Amino acid sequence: MIEDSSFGLTHYAGKMLTVDSSLMGEIFYPEGYNPDVKYTEWFVDDYNMMLAQNPSWRPEGDNGRGDSIGRSFRGFFTYGDERFLEGIANCWVKVERKYWISRFLFGKYYYQGYRHPAFAQGIDPQPVGLSRDHLVNTVLAFKYAGYSEEFMKEFVTHLRFKISDFALMTINLWLWLRVLAGIKGWGILYYPIEWMVMIVSSLWNRFMYWRSGFGPEQSQDEFVLIPNSMKPKSMRRMVKLFYPTYALQWQAWQIKLLPNKWWKKALQKPLWKITPRYNYVIKILLDHPDRPTKEQVEEYKSMTGGRWSGILNPWMNDRDIRIIEDQKLLEFNVLDEDYLKKLYYTISCD
Repeated sequence: MIEDSSFGLTHYAGKMLTVDSSLMGEIFYPEGYNPDVKYTEWFVDDYNMMLAQNPSWRPEGDNGRGDSIGRSFRGFFTYGDERFLEGIANCWVKVERKYWISRFLFGKYYYQGYRHPAFAQGIDPQPVGLSRDHLVNTVLAFKYAGYSEEFMKEFVTHLRFKISDFALMTINLWLWLRVLAGIKGWGILYYPIEWMVMIVSSLWNRFMYWRSGFGPEQSQDEFVLIPNSMKPKSMRRMVKLFYPTYALQWQAWQIKLLPNKWWKKALQKPLWKITPRYNYVIKILLDHPDRPTKEQVEEYKSMTGGRWSGILNPWMNDRDIRIIEDQKLLEFNVLDEDYLKKLYYTISCD
């Protein structure tokens, strides 16, 4: 049992998946996780958040604090360490509304999220506000952990439509939060709206692939990193018009945890056609007919740059994605590889 004093609710963590223990015991090794080391590519900081080593081109960076909520959700899913839930919860602050009119219209308080607990606590200034991705990853972590329906309803109904100065919710995100929290009635609106959004997103990306001529994703052994500075501005502008791969990964998770199995499949199918060829994580989450094989999963080589939220297309990639050669960085916490294997050797994520 975990009690969260920030929200004032008690919730219980329960398993939301069924694992083939014989396969996991033989192939997947949770002992590869070590929260105490700081020298590996991925490591746990003093705030219980999963961070990453700074890239060579930005040695004075903040180790990816700005994206730590998503990384910590993957850490919790992969390793089952509940300290990540504490870290994610500490990214949120309960804010009392000051004026009577806003209290009357919207309630006495709301939950405001930050990208890292150090920003939420005012220890360090936050470079940019919370985005939709971080909100989604927070709710995915709470839902996957098996938090009570009471907790989920309390949390999602006290979120502002204006997530931060940086981002607003979309209508379908607002509806998804209520469906996932078990609030009855909203599915009537959410499912058909989301299905139309998925159809349009799929058609748009397929058109953009045809129009751009960028071609399919390459395997990690074929992929050659081309710096953005070497690409024409027109090409960089065109890439920004695509439905991004990072959004596709979290959309796949959003669909995966939905309660309605018929609609779940209907929402997954349009996305099959725009899933990158070698993005095994998204294919598994979407129940893609071209599911990766055991050999493909086992032969995967760990990479920098957020592999599963990126694409190995030299013209579309805008990240420093490289195969990690330094074995000391891979001694523990090989998050991208362990995450893939946890998904693959899990019978169901429902």
